[in-house]
Amino acid sequence: MKHTVLLTNPLQAAGVTRLRVVLWVVSGLALVSLGLEYGFDEPPLPVAVLVAMQLVAVGVYLLSLVTDVVHASKRVGAVRRRWFDLLLILAGVVVLAVEMEVTSQPLLKVSTIYVVTLQVGLLVRLGVGLVQFNLALAEHRLHPGRLVVLSFLAVIVIGALLLALPKAVVPELRYEEGDYLLKHWLNCLFTSVSATCVTGLTVYDTGSSFTRFGQMVILVLIQLGGLGIMIFGGLFGILLRRQLSLRQSLALQDAMSHQTLGQVREMVKFVVVVTLVCEFVGAVVLYTMWPVSMGQSPERVFYSVFHAVSAFCNAGFSLQSDSLVAYRGAWQVYMGIMPLIVVGGLGFPVLHDLYHVLRLRLTPARLWRETDAIVLPRGRLRGTFHPFSLHTKLVLVSTVVLIVLPALGFFVFESLHRWGGDHRPPEVAALMSPAMGDLTPGERAAAAIFQSVTTRTAGFNTVGLDPDSFSTAGAFLAILLMFIGGSPASTAGGVKTVAIAIIALSVYSTLRGRANVEGFKRTIPPSVIQRAGVVVLLMFTLVGVVTLLLCLTERGESLLAVLFESVSACGTVGLSTGLTPRLTIAGRVIIMLGMFAGRIGPLTLLVALAGKVTPARYEYPHEQPLIG
Repeated sequence: MKHTVLLTNPLQAAGVTRLRVVLWVVSGLALVSLGLEYGFDEPPLPVAVLVAMQLVAVGVYLLSLVTDVVHASKRVGAVRRRWFDLLLILAGVVVLAVEMEVTSQPLLKVSTIYVVTLQVGLLVRLGVGLVQFNLALAEHRLHPGRLVVLSFLAVIVIGALLLALPKAVVPELRYEEGDYLLKHWLNCLFTSVSATCVTGLTVYDTGSSFTRFGQMVILVLIQLGGLGIMIFGGLFGILLRRQLSLRQSLALQDAMSHQTLGQVREMVKFVVVVTLVCEFVGAVVLYTMWPVSMGQSPERVFYSVFHAVSAFCNAGFSLQSDSLVAYRGAWQVYMGIMPLIVVGGLGFPVLHDLYHVLRLRLTPARLWRETDAIVLPRGRLRGTFHPFSLHTKLVLVSTVVLIVLPALGFFVFESLHRWGGDHRPPEVAALMSPAMGDLTPGERAAAAIFQSVTTRTAGFNTVGLDPDSFSTAGAFLAILLMFIGGSPASTAGGVKTVAIAIIALSVYSTLRGRANVEGFKRTIPPSVIQRAGVVVLLMFTLVGVVTLLLCLTERGESLLAVLFESVSACGTVGLSTGLTPRLTIAGRVIIMLGMFAGRIGPLTLLVALAGKVTPARYEYPHEQPLIG
C-alpha cells in the first residue's frame, strides 16, 4: 500500500496540488538557469537573475515540504516519509556552517557557498522528482515497453542538450556557425545516444573533444544506460520508502528479467550494491595504471572511475584516442578491465544466484532460514548438490565457451595473417595501432584473450582493428561475437548468450531425434525456444536493414567495414574499423537508430511477448511441409 498525505478537506488538497504544479514549473526554470549559468562562458542572462530563479525554486520547494507536513493527519509519519528532503536541507545547513567556521570568509563568499549548496540539492531533488514521475507513469496503463522507450529517449535528449552546451566541449568546437553548428549538435546527439545505449561508437574523441564537464555528463549517461532507467526508479523508490505498486514491480521485474515478483525489491538493492562495489574495486585497481605524469590524484581518480564504470557497463568509452592500445602490457587491463567486463556481462540474476549459493555454502546449516531449504535442502550434502538454476548454468557455460574458443581463433587467425607478411608500408604502420600479429607470442595470446572478452559487447581494444591491421577472418569472427553479445539482464547487448545456447540445444535435440529440447537434465518449454528464435531473427533483420542503408549512404566503403560497423552499433558494442568518424550525416542518423533499437529491442520484445495472451479456441488440421 502506498503512503499518501491525508488532508483535512478538499480545498486543502486542491491547494497542495496547485502548489506542486508550481513547484514543477519553477524547478524546470531553475534547471534551465543552472544550464545557462554553468554551460556558457558568459551566461545570456545576468547571474543574479539566474540565482534568483534558483532561490525561488528552493523557496517553493521548502513551502511545499512545510505544507505537506502541516496538512498531514499524522505529522510524525509525514516527516518520516520526507526524510530525504529534510536530509538535503540539513546537508546544506551543515556545509554552510562548516564553511563559515573553517574558512572565516566574508558574508558574500558564504552566501555564494550556500547558493552552490542549494544548487546541488536542487539538482538531486529534481533527479528524484523525475524518477518519481517515471514511477507514477508505471502505475497507469502505459505499456512497460513504451515506458522503457520513453525513459531512454528522455535521458538521451537531456544528455544531448547538456553536451551541446559550450562548456561541455573544448573551445575549438564551441563557436562553429551555420552548417557546422548543426553538425555539432548532431554529433552531441550521437554521443548521447552512444553513451546511453552503452555502445561506445564516437564521432568526437571523448578525451580531447570534451571538457571535464562533458566527460562527467557522458559518465552519468553510461551509468544510467547500463543499469537501466527502471532499475534506478526502483532504487529511488526504495530510498524514499515508497511501496512499489504491482505495475511498478512488474515493470522493474521485466527490466531485470527476474522471475519472482516478491524479490524485486531485494533484487534492486542487490543490483545497486554489486554495481557500486564492482566499480569501486575496479577503480582502485586501475588507479595504479595511469602514469604519474598525468598530474594530481583527482585526475587519476577520475580516469580510474570513468574506465571502471565504462568497463562494468560494457560501454567501451575511453579517455584515450586509441582506447587501451597504449596500456596493452599493463596487468591492470587484464586484472581490472577484463573482470569488470565479464561480471557486467553475466547479468544480475546470475550474480544473485552465485551470491545466494556462496552464502549458503559459507553459512552453517543451523543458521539457514526456512526459505533457504527451497534452494538447498537440509538433507542434501553440500558437495553433491548443485542448486544453480538452468539460466545460470546456460550463462556460465556459454560464457566460458565464448571466451576460450574465440581466443584460440583470434590467436590462430592473426598468427597466420602475420606469417603471410605485413602489407602495410613502414611509414603507414608506424602511424597506426599495432597489429595483433606483430606482437610476441605471449603478448599475442594476452591480446587474443582480451579481444575475445571485449568483442562481444564491451568495445575496448588493445590492438588495431583497421583492415590493414586485422585479418579478414578475425574481423568476421568479431562480427559473430558482437552479434551474440552478453547475457540477459546484464549491461551487455546483442541477442544474448542464452538465446544462442537454446537454439544450439534445439539443433542438438533435433539431430538426435528428441521430441523435447533438453539441457542440464531440464526440459525447455517450446515457448522459450520460439522467443529465442524470434529475438535472433529480429536482430538479424535489424542488422540487415542497417547494413543495407549504410551501403546506400557510404558508397566508398567496403562491405566488410559497413557490416562490422552495423553489427557493432546494433549489438551496442562500440568497436570500429575507423568508419564512424567518416560517416555522412545520413549514416550517423542510421547508426543512432541502430544503437537505440539494439539497446531496447530485445527488452521491448520480451515485454510484448510476455504480455496478455489470448489463447485460440480452435486448432487447424496438421500438415507437415518439407524442410531442407
